[in-house]
Amino acid sequence: MCLIALSVKKSKDWNSKTAYFFDVVANRDEYHERPTTEMHWWENNILAGKDEEAGGTWLGTNKNGKFAALTNLKENTNKKYTLSRGNLVTGFLNSNLTPKSYLEEIEKEKGSYAGFNLIVGDKRGLFYSCNRLDGIFFIPEGVHALGNLTLNAETKKVEAIKSDLNEIVASGFTINKGMDIMKKEFGNLHEKSKKELKLRDGEEIPYRFIRSPVYGTRCTTVFSTHPSGDVNISERTYHREGIEGNSVDFSFNVRD
Repeated sequence: MCLIALSVKKSKDWNSKTAYFFDVVANRDEYHERPTTEMHWWENNILAGKDEEAGGTWLGTNKNGKFAALTNLKENTNKKYTLSRGNLVTGFLNSNLTPKSYLEEIEKEKGSYAGFNLIVGDKRGLFYSCNRLDGIFFIPEGVHALGNLTLNAETKKVEAIKSDLNEIVASGFTINKGMDIMKKEFGNLHEKSKKELKLRDGEEIPYRFIRSPVYGTRCTTVFSTHPSGDVNISERTYHREGIEGNSVDFSFNVRD
């Protein structure tokens, strides 16, 4: 399970052209046994963490200011799919396609993937696609959230994070405030085995921050873009039981 919330705003960029900028907070929840490398610069100028088991990622950006984030859509199925969801994020970051054009290409083969939610964008705007829905959706100004159902699903977890993000945006968004809200509403899953964590379709773990020895929040990422071209990112990793690990910070300007 994962949770992403974002605040989208329209403004003038450094060339006085209308553009979109966004603040993002995200928790990645995963089994602790799954090998992962924290956020770092890849050889091809992608900035992302890496799932060392499948080789892909769940959230990333590049030096041109492109952004992509992925959550798995909750489905219980034993079906084997031919394409890996973890390549959806890097596929966009490596491409020369616009956000909408990239999702249009993915639409052609969406049945080859297990269920996913994908957000891609840059200063031209953010777009959302779910391969169990028809269509590609522009994400307008405002606060939005995505768990393991669909964008802005009316669940308690989604509504709560939208409210908290809206509050810190109104008071002045900072990296530290973003980190803090992603540790609220934590839950313990100590009594759950790996088998018991497989929920039914249409369900997701209700906690924003998850602690257990088997499965939990592995990292929090806070991402912010600005009309000046500045991009600021911070990621904090967590170990079993929610014990805080390393933190990494990155800043760059897309005009450089």
